[in-house]
Amino acid sequence: MAIAGNATHAMSEDAFAGLVDRLAADPAGSVQLTDLLREEHPLYGGRGAATVVRMRGWILLALARASLSDQALIFVLEELDTGLDPYLVAAAARALRSHTQPNERFAPFLARALDQVRYHDEPISFASYGEYATSSSGTSAVAELLATLAWLGPNAQMVLPALTRWRAEQGLSRKLRLDLDRTLQAIRAPATGVPSCCGGLPDGKTIPSRTAAARSDPKSIDAVVLQDQDGKLLTFSEFFRGCPSIVVFFYTRCDNPMKCSLSVTKLARIQALLGAQGLSERLRTAAITYDPEFDRPERLRVYGKDRAVRMDENHRMLRAVEGHEALRDYFELGVNYVESLVNRHRIELYVLDGAGQVAVSFERLHWDEEQIVAAAVATLNEQGSRAQA
Repeated sequence: MAIAGNATHAMSEDAFAGLVDRLAADPAGSVQLTDLLREEHPLYGGRGAATVVRMRGWILLALARASLSDQALIFVLEELDTGLDPYLVAAAARALRSHTQPNERFAPFLARALDQVRYHDEPISFASYGEYATSSSGTSAVAELLATLAWLGPNAQMVLPALTRWRAEQGLSRKLRLDLDRTLQAIRAPATGVPSCCGGLPDGKTIPSRTAAARSDPKSIDAVVLQDQDGKLLTFSEFFRGCPSIVVFFYTRCDNPMKCSLSVTKLARIQALLGAQGLSERLRTAAITYDPEFDRPERLRVYGKDRAVRMDENHRMLRAVEGHEALRDYFELGVNYVESLVNRHRIELYVLDGAGQVAVSFERLHWDEEQIVAAAVATLNEQGSRAQA
């Protein structure tokens, strides 16, 4: 069932819901459903953030009706890792239960989601597209997360201390106490069968999703004009050619502290690690905004300063003055807009080699600062080896 880009752009929400339902009923529809979750898909262009939430939630629920594929798993884990909207978190939790096997590596994602959503949970309904919860059809993000932890059973041992402390708190509703008791009982049950020790998620906290084998040609963006936090203009090639770089994308109006603000804060930690290893002059860093019209130099400088970002000739906060679309295409950025406002984006960090090519990308899940530095150092060493050859 091919879906043309211009058709999805003009599609009504009712038509979209029908499309998702048809794909969910098609044994081969999982691939297209997963493709629809890409933030840059034309489907989301020009739609408000609340609409995007409804649409993505419905896709996640469709994926929950069948066995969750490894390709779709990363989108589910991403929502648990960084999501704050109760509807999307609940849909992701339900979708995870359709994975082929409970895996202990899922437990930290569920624990983080529970920490992030428990204080602003709300009733929701999955009965039909866009439906509000009622007493008979309602669930909630917390209820779905606890049900998924119960599904994990003994594989969720790492969350036992936190759940036990929560159960001892005063003022919990009767329903929440019952849900917690069921979850605790399932986790404490004796492990049976083959333990879940592998599969489903690679080692480490991040998933490198693009490597040197798929590098893009940077010539298309050599002339993109960038402006830094001090108002200085420079081209992409002037900054990103000559030595490897670490690049994160963000925007200052992002209202999810688990995404842009945390990414830029962690970039500052990367800079500190580079400094400790004497690499601050050999590896560059940059934070580039998704929102170049709004994020002017002064705003970039204040945002970076508030998060302890080092800003100098080799380390900059940047916006594209000319060529933002070319930049977006080059990095295949996971972002979409309603007019000039971002309506959805993912976490993304790139390590570039000395030619400005993407060497490694880290997308969707939170990345570990030391792992990023190690990838950048490996890229630097690779460049040195080529120079000596």
